[in-house]
Amino acid sequence: MNDPSQRQRALLLVDDNPGDARLLAESLRTLPFPYYLSIVTDGDSALAFLQHQAPYTQAPTPDLILLDIHPLKRSGWEVLEWLRRQPALASIPVVMWGGTLGPVDEHERERLQPTQCLMKPESFEGYRHIADLIAKLLAQP
Repeated sequence: MNDPSQRQRALLLVDDNPGDARLLAESLRTLPFPYYLSIVTDGDSALAFLQHQAPYTQAPTPDLILLDIHPLKRSGWEVLEWLRRQPALASIPVVMWGGTLGPVDEHERERLQPTQCLMKPESFEGYRHIADLIAKLLAQP
């Protein structure tokens, strides 16, 4: 595989809602490149995954993270803040998403500067738009 556009991308989804995870996974099938999707359900597991701690010792370093703002155990903002302090991981694109964005979320978005911050879609077409966004973000050099 000499064509870099055909390199398998590693995606990490952090979300505690199985329905959202399933809809996103379904929409990602339209991506124009091979990918591997890992899913964890809470912020603590996300940190373990990113640090290759058990049970994630063989986990790939993600090329993009889709991070729920309010997963279980640790907020997405806490995970993003930790991520931005890690030199080897700080440049990974992070798309934050949530069902609502309150004043605290608006403040954290300004402070931590995720790549994108989105509302969770209310239709499958909305999930397709997220897949299109992911494709565009990963197409950038």
